[in-house]
Amino acid sequence: MRLTAKHGRLSVTLRAVHQGQDLQVICSGGEAHIGAVALASPHPSTEVAGGEKTDVLLAVPGHREDMLAARMARRLADELNCVVCVTAGIHFDSITKKEIERVLNLADILTERCLTRLKQASKECSC
Repeated sequence: MRLTAKHGRLSVTLRAVHQGQDLQVICSGGEAHIGAVALASPHPSTEVAGGEKTDVLLAVPGHREDMLAARMARRLADELNCVVCVTAGIHFDSITKKEIERVLNLADILTERCLTRLKQASKECSC
């Protein structure tokens, strides 16, 4: 699946591929690259004291996509009840704080669109 959301000069793309029952997601925009990787699992075995779920988060030094990747992975894993790996790399030259907020919003929109499509496909599959 490939989804794109745009606002002005900003364009963010989400690509999702099933890995068995799990999901691999790539979120990119502008000059695509690998800036961060987040791995989230909905399974109780990953819960720590207080019921919080642990995630694995890796970021390339100097890159700031880690929170975006973590947010996407957590939302998808919880909603789809599967392990999700999100790789994110977004770079726009001279990006403003307002544009960064817009990119985060576009990523949220893409996450929700991805969920909608995956849930719809699941309903249509009689496997």
